[in-house]
Amino acid sequence: MQWSHYAFVLKNYFDEVYTAKDGREALDLYYEKKPDVLLLDVTMPKMDGLEVAGAVRKEDAEIPIIMLTAHSEVEKLLRAVPLKLEAYLLKPVNTRLLQNTMLKFIQRIEEKGMMQLKEELFWNAMNESLQYRQEQVKLTIKETLLLQLLCRKPGEYFIRNTLIYHVWHDEMPDASHDKKLTKLASRFNRKIMHETDSATALRENDQIKCQFCKCI
Repeated sequence: MQWSHYAFVLKNYFDEVYTAKDGREALDLYYEKKPDVLLLDVTMPKMDGLEVAGAVRKEDAEIPIIMLTAHSEVEKLLRAVPLKLEAYLLKPVNTRLLQNTMLKFIQRIEEKGMMQLKEELFWNAMNESLQYRQEQVKLTIKETLLLQLLCRKPGEYFIRNTLIYHVWHDEMPDASHDKKLTKLASRFNRKIMHETDSATALRENDQIKCQFCKCI
């Protein structure tokens, strides 16, 4: 299986897939794009896959790294022990095996990005969506922007100006935006109360917080 085919398979699971012709370009792409998963080959020009993985691990101890290898490269993999690689796939890689491996990591990434707001209500930070009983709650763009910021620090108050500049980032804020924020928070509260039978979601005074946020 060639890298062009790997990329074709991966595009079924990820919004963006980046390919590199050698290890050095792969490392540059990592620094620029900060992907969720890395698929590397032990044998790559300029920098081999283990060198790339070593450089990445200095920056990120958590990103899943999957290494492609041949039977003859087993000795090289002894160097990989400190790199905490998630999986080794023997070349040529079976398409079904690659698919199953990616699905496993996608599930892990999604679970890592889930924040429980209350029972059966979750904020998915990976795709910035609100889910109730595993069904997506439709949000407007500004509702999404509001919740996006509030859930970065669950349970903490945000000053209104911080929220205004985030939600109306494409406008020049003026005195009217304070009322706009109040209306936005009120509309969001009504939506949550109607669609989830929950109590008020956002607590307001001179500041605003998402009052039932808690990490899981």
